[in-house]
Amino acid sequence: MLTEAEPELQVVLDCARTAIVTDASPDPLPLADTPDWDRVVELARYHGVVQLLYEGLEAVARKSGTEFAVPKTVLTQLSSIVQQKRMQNLAFTTELQELLERFETRGVRTLPFKGPVLSAAAYDDATVREYNDLDLLVHPEDITVAADILEERGYEWRRGMPRLDDAALLGGPVTKAIVHEYEMRGPEFDVELRWRVGDAERPFSTPFSELWDRRDTVAVGGQPLPALAEPDRLLVLAFHGTKHRWYLLKWLCDFVAALEATETDWRHVLARARETGVERNLLLGAELARNVFEYALPAPILDRLRMDGRVSELGEAVVESLAAGTPQAPTQFEVARFHVAASDSITTLVPLVLLHSSLHPTYSEYQFCPLPGPLHLLYYAIWPLRLLVETPQWQRQRSEGALDETT
Repeated sequence: MLTEAEPELQVVLDCARTAIVTDASPDPLPLADTPDWDRVVELARYHGVVQLLYEGLEAVARKSGTEFAVPKTVLTQLSSIVQQKRMQNLAFTTELQELLERFETRGVRTLPFKGPVLSAAAYDDATVREYNDLDLLVHPEDITVAADILEERGYEWRRGMPRLDDAALLGGPVTKAIVHEYEMRGPEFDVELRWRVGDAERPFSTPFSELWDRRDTVAVGGQPLPALAEPDRLLVLAFHGTKHRWYLLKWLCDFVAALEATETDWRHVLARARETGVERNLLLGAELARNVFEYALPAPILDRLRMDGRVSELGEAVVESLAAGTPQAPTQFEVARFHVAASDSITTLVPLVLLHSSLHPTYSEYQFCPLPGPLHLLYYAIWPLRLLVETPQWQRQRSEGALDETT
């Protein structure tokens, strides 16, 4: 556990652990004084684990007796938040089911990999996990049809620009994609449409076709939906948490819940992680599960952890950050440095440097002059032209802003 963390964060952690880990026995919390319950709720909301806090509080309070009484006002507040989130998640679940039905009718190969499907697979309840949109992996050949279906349903690309031949997402013949996902905004919901996990600079190497061939099904709202296979789910969660330096507890909770729900050959999982290039990501997630949640790891994972000293160092850095309670999102430099340190090979520096956004056309170029995929090479000429046109405007706006401040 995070022994150096503030008592209120320890409350959140113990409740989350009780809610996730089967047969977890909550220990009476070593609180010298009554916790600041406003701070407890604030921490749970920041880390996206309010529902897990609410589920775990009853068991923790019962074990601690009178020394750990939860005010009724706190329970009422949490109950209201949880009910609101559950209703929202039920609406997301219905929308996902309807979207997947339309995709299937049109032959679109789709894998929901977060949202209701992950919640049902890891927590055995589509409404427990907190999410604000639907994340869909789509075969690159089906992206155009998938985006068309969403637009027919009233969704719009959040960027507000024409999609043309969808080269903005897929890239040109020899150029990097302008964006790594379509953020589609609908009348009630948001959907993120992507054709791979990660991005060009930090790719998850397994192609969609392999994930699709190994896919599983998960019952969501009584309906079987396509989902990542259990080993792939663990690797994607480990990759995603490491990509963000694990600065929010919800990503670790997802990983631990997926561990808890997975029955597999762990040597096979480790072998696939090595093939994918994310073995250290997987081991880091496991190390954090052990240190933060006191999770009992499978023997093959423990054996590999003993052989990789860097994982322990990375885990200590994450724990130190989490102990701050509400850590700021890491900077791009911190994320890049952590990504390299947590990678299986130093060769990860190659795409990180060569495909960095500062060296390639960005959405700003696309916005300045939308071009179809075959003409994307022209962006390398448009880039300096855009800067030439926009820099005087930026300087003038800055000068006017400074003048306003002085007056």
